[in-house]
Amino acid sequence: MTPLRLSRILRVGVPGAKGYSACAAFKKPDKEFFLDLKDEGGLRHRCLQWGQDAAQGPLVLCLHAASLCSGVWAPLASRIVPESIVVACDLRGHGRSDAPSGRAHYSWHAFGEDFVRLLHAVSKLHGRCPAACITHSFAGDTALIGLAARPTSIKLLMLDPVLADAEGATTGAERLAKGTRRLGEKEAHGFESQQAVGDGLERVLRAALARPSLHPEAKAAFAAYGSYNDNGRWRLLCRRENEAEVYMNRIALADYLSEKEVSAEVHLVLSSKRRAKPEDQESALLRDQQQAEKVVSRCLPGSSVHAADGLGHFLLLEDPAYVAQLVRRFVSQS
Repeated sequence: MTPLRLSRILRVGVPGAKGYSACAAFKKPDKEFFLDLKDEGGLRHRCLQWGQDAAQGPLVLCLHAASLCSGVWAPLASRIVPESIVVACDLRGHGRSDAPSGRAHYSWHAFGEDFVRLLHAVSKLHGRCPAACITHSFAGDTALIGLAARPTSIKLLMLDPVLADAEGATTGAERLAKGTRRLGEKEAHGFESQQAVGDGLERVLRAALARPSLHPEAKAAFAAYGSYNDNGRWRLLCRRENEAEVYMNRIALADYLSEKEVSAEVHLVLSSKRRAKPEDQESALLRDQQQAEKVVSRCLPGSSVHAADGLGHFLLLEDPAYVAQLVRRFVSQS
């Protein structure tokens, strides 16, 4: 990615936007393991790895959006392995990582501290630092919060971070949390099958998508690693109550970083479809562009803002081939 002046956004065309293969198969990880960071003040995290330990390709660390899990990176991993090694981690309260109860455990500062711990642990495990860290949605916001507190020089590719302003971090967060709790009530009896879990994910996310549907590999991978069989009914590993607490703890990132510095080169990708009403799309994109510019101005020189036309907030799940192309370019310049 070519660094941009902060007043500009690079618009990147989306390849293969006409459709996908109907095959729902996805590449299973080569390794599944846990990182126990309790001695460092953290939690126990499940990690999935694509690519062999002995491989010499660049190491890529991936962190998912709220309510998802490490498995959603499978479609991306299948497109960049074996040229790279991909390690994806379940965040606290997600997947099979530890899930303590209570709002304080889901503060964005706690997630930021987890990010730094996971970065160091994965680096130690592989004997080298990741060539790139890829985050989706709030994972990017929390990564910058963690890096502002514990400076660590890395390159970070942020896929459509939240970038909440003051309203989004208060009343907006409350609305989202309330809707999430109502959704939990509707899902109280679980799902009839693993496929129904993937279909349910698509139904919940549809309003935030630019495409008619999620990529079938992404749906299948989420269902496989984000749910479990409970006596014949399938339930989500991430409890909606914990997800709601994540939203309630939102932070207006640009305001928070306004007097801080982040020791990372950050390339921030904004999806063209914003989480707003159709009539508010243009103003929402402008608002988020302004927030993004403020954020990257607090990061290392060379940081930049980019935009992806034709994709929504869940671009990773809509078009993993496109995201793989972004990651290849990002890693090649690392």
